[in-house]
Amino acid sequence: MSKQITDIIRGILMEEDQVCLPGIGTLRLRPQPALISPIEGKATPPSEQVNFNANLVLDDGRVLRGLTESTALDRAAAQAELTAFLEQTKENLDAGRSVTLEGIGRLFRHFDGQLRFTAGGDNFSKASFGLPAVDIRPIARTEKRAAAADPMLGTPLAASTGAAPASSPQKKTPGGILYDPELRKILWYVAAFLGSIALLCLLYLLGTTIASALNDEPTPIVQVDEGPEPQPPIIRKPLPPVDAGRVVPEEPPRLRQTDSEDKPDRSYQQTEPNTNADRTTTTAPPSRPATTSSNVALIATGLYGSSRNVEKNIARIKAAGYDAFSTPDGRYTRVGIRLEYQTEEERFSALNRIRRLFSEDAFVWELNGERMSVQ
Repeated sequence: MSKQITDIIRGILMEEDQVCLPGIGTLRLRPQPALISPIEGKATPPSEQVNFNANLVLDDGRVLRGLTESTALDRAAAQAELTAFLEQTKENLDAGRSVTLEGIGRLFRHFDGQLRFTAGGDNFSKASFGLPAVDIRPIARTEKRAAAADPMLGTPLAASTGAAPASSPQKKTPGGILYDPELRKILWYVAAFLGSIALLCLLYLLGTTIASALNDEPTPIVQVDEGPEPQPPIIRKPLPPVDAGRVVPEEPPRLRQTDSEDKPDRSYQQTEPNTNADRTTTTAPPSRPATTSSNVALIATGLYGSSRNVEKNIARIKAAGYDAFSTPDGRYTRVGIRLEYQTEEERFSALNRIRRLFSEDAFVWELNGERMSVQ
């Protein structure tokens, strides 16, 4: 009866592609592509091999149905025969013996306790059933193929289908500089070395350009101060001569003089007319104020830590027509303009012009040798 049940299982696999052995597992068909074995010298057609899944143990009723249809047993008797077959298979597997299903494969229990299956190698595919394996052998060619011209060799080889012509030499030595493998290898090494040097030079130039762009400051546009418009010349008339003995001096100023008090007349006193016609009466010329001494101010325009930036900004100041100075200030160097002026208005005007040309943060660093407080 076991052989009959095995035949029923094979028939179900051929028709329905899978069948379940209740409590043991499920047998399924898995497609296999055509295989070519150069070692064995055979080519096998596409097929379907049996695969085993030990997790699917629920009875699908296919074996019981096939047993009742192929034999004269009723359903109860067929169930008893199937149960006896399955119990015997489990006992053999638990005892460590393998169970061979004729034409299907072999079941056995691995040392880790899991059921394993080895397919028997039969083809269950209806499309390729019965196709045998084909012996393959290498094809021995008797004709020589025409040799194509190699652009690396420099000399194309003539195609020959039979014996070499009488005019051609028996031994052909290909020419060309690049035919030698060792020479090709050396040329590849040289090309790789030159490419590496070119890449390093490119990276160095790129890094230098980026560093210079990060360190340098943008050069402001130097605006040329054209100064005020020229004024027309003032034509002064000469004063008539005055007799020094007739000039009346001004009244000396008094301390704590109020506005209510009469202020002395600042005008020049005229002398009485002289009977002499040659002499004329004139007023005394005003006294000229004393010339104020020039002041020196150091106006700071920037604080730099790089000597390159210090030299660059000093050159900018000199190019604008100013006198530059530089002095150490801690770990940095302060750069600015040395300015000589006469009045406060002249200093403020020059400071505003310097802020427009160089830096909005420019300030008076030192005034007449005295350090100013930085706010």
